[in-house]
This record gives sequence, structure tokens and C-alpha cells, in this order.
Amino acid sequence: MRIIVSTHDSLAPVKGGGALRTIKCAEELKRRGHDVIIIAPTDGINELGGIRTHWLRAPQKQRSQILSSLKFNIRLLRKFLQFAGNTDMFFVHNTIAAATIPFLRFFFRFRFILDVTDVHTEYLAAAKRNLFEKLATPFALWLEYWILGSADKVVVCTNAMKDLLAAKGIPAAKISVVYDAAETDQISPAKDPGAEKAVLHLGTVDRQHGVDLFIRAAPYVAEKHPEARFLVVGGGRELPNVIALARELGVYDKFLFTDYLPCEKAREYMRSAAIGVIPRLDTLPNRIVTTLKIYEYWAGGLAAVSSSMAGIAEIAADGRDIMFFPSGDARAMAAVISRLLEDAELRGKIAAGGLATVRKYTWADTIPAIIDIALADERP
Repeated sequence: MRIIVSTHDSLAPVKGGGALRTIKCAEELKRRGHDVIIIAPTDGINELGGIRTHWLRAPQKQRSQILSSLKFNIRLLRKFLQFAGNTDMFFVHNTIAAATIPFLRFFFRFRFILDVTDVHTEYLAAAKRNLFEKLATPFALWLEYWILGSADKVVVCTNAMKDLLAAKGIPAAKISVVYDAAETDQISPAKDPGAEKAVLHLGTVDRQHGVDLFIRAAPYVAEKHPEARFLVVGGGRELPNVIALARELGVYDKFLFTDYLPCEKAREYMRSAAIGVIPRLDTLPNRIVTTLKIYEYWAGGLAAVSSSMAGIAEIAADGRDIMFFPSGDARAMAAVISRLLEDAELRGKIAAGGLATVRKYTWADTIPAIIDIALADERP
């Protein structure tokens, strides 16, 4: 079969948790003998892993997520139209890159598979919005769930997400759950000297990631542990704001901030820290995901600290491989971090529990499971 693989995430350099999952799915489809073409942001690179790539700029989302996604889909449609007439399957990661697919099916015959690790419009509904976004959000929500319902199969990353989609009227028989994973063969749990004093937030710094809560927790931690260091590794729209907040709270000198880094370079910082944090607020879109961070923290030998959310609770247990704190409570987050800084035995126990858990979530199992679902009943 000829299969188009697409996503809005940058695949080269890798940005966004879905990028790695998408690349690996494309590679698995090619390994199984299919003619695969990637249409996605790749920074001008025309081939990835021996797979032909048609590249375009990623959505910037600086002024308006809706307008940015619309412009991205117009550019994407031009690419899709080149291949839609002789394509057997569109395999798309997340709906931002799939907005035009249901309309193309009025004119062309192909199978449509959606691999979903976020319901993006729900983030918009939970965020601060300008007037245009407030007016457009109800339609955007309807459109995203309509796109999801139009797919032949939908692969999601948690049972919480499956339950949400089913509640929105998408047939449960269409929906399969395949959890995310970590590159355990490429991430080392080894630590550099002094890592026991450092706390890390790894990944993009956007509104939904709640990094401002990590900044607000830092003064409470620093008061008890002046030797503590804090790392925010990864760029994003909110990075300037969290840097400004660190200055305002008088803890800027205790932080290391980076901009976007290549995936491999960003992961190197896990050697420099003993604790990894997930400070997301417990809003609907955050509640139904796990985030790639948790798997990578586990594989990197970090003791994971997270706000309590249903999606993560599907794969993690408080006191076994994670320490939960109440969502949005900076003092509670600081108390958990401080406890782990003080108690090396507990920190080691949580990190060891994570290493044991992540062995159940490797790409070697996850990717074939996704592709098996995509290729089942292949006729469009």
C-alpha cells in the first residue's frame, strides 16, 4: 500500500512528544513493505530513515492557535492533494494535521487512521483566549470531535481518553488504547556527581505544561534546601514568562533555562538531576494524557513528581514509581520535592520503581501494536 504519514509536530529536529511516536510508526510501516511518504515539518530535510519526506513549516501558534492551525492545514492540503488520488491510507498523528482529511474522503477513497495523544482543542477551551478564539472555540471543539469520528480507527494513549471520546459519541469499537513508551535502549539512568541536588522539568514550555507552578514551588524548596538547583530544559511560548517569574520570585539564579534542543541533547540533562517534575494542572485535556515525560523520567532514573491526574494514574502508583501532589498547589509540590531531596532512600525507591515500570512500556512493543491496529481490515 501507499501510505501517507503526517503530523503537525516537527520531526527534524524532533519537537513535541508525538514526533518520536510518528517517526517510529512510519519506519514500522516501511519495514512491513509499504510505500511510505512523510508529509510533516522537517526543517527542509527530504528524507528520514530512508523514507521520502515532503516538508512544510510547523504551526507557530504564537498569536492564535486556531489561525495558526488553519494556515498550516492550507499548506498541508496542497501536499495532500498531490497524493490523495493514489494513496491507500492516511496515517495522521493528532487532529491538527487531519482537518482536511474528512473532506478529501468525499472525493478520494482511502483508509484514515488517527493516532491521538492529545485532544488539542480542549487545551484551547481551558486556556486564556482572545475574543476571536472565544467565539471560535465551540466550532473548533465540534470540528475536532467530528474529525475523530470520521476516522476508520483511532488509537489513543489512555483509557481516560478513550472514555472521553466515547462520551462524545465516537463508537468505542473504533478506539484502541496504546500507551506511550520510552527509548530505554538510548536513555541511561546513570547520574553525574551532584545530580542528587537537582530537579528537572524536561520538554516544551507551553501553557498546558504548568511550568509556572514549578517556578512558584522553587522558593519554598530553596528556603529549606539552598543547595538545590532547578533545570527547565526545552523552549516554548511560555519560556519568557517563566523566566520573568523566576526573576520576580528571586530564584532566577537557582535555575538553568534552555531553549529548544535536539532530543538527544535535551535528554543529556537527565544525567544532571535526580528528580523529574510534571506540574500540569488537572484540567480535562491534561487529565486524559500521560505525557512522554513520565516514561523518559523513569528510563532516565529520575524520581518522578506529578500533579495527580487520571491518565498518569493508569500507569503509575503513588509511592511506588511516582509521588503525586494536589494539582495547582505550589506548597504541596515543594513539600514533595523537599522530601525527596532529604530522603535518599525514598528517592532511590521511587526511581527504581520507575525503572521497573518503564520496562513494560517500550517502543519495541508499542509501535507494532499501533501498526497492527492501523493495518487491520486494510480495505478502505
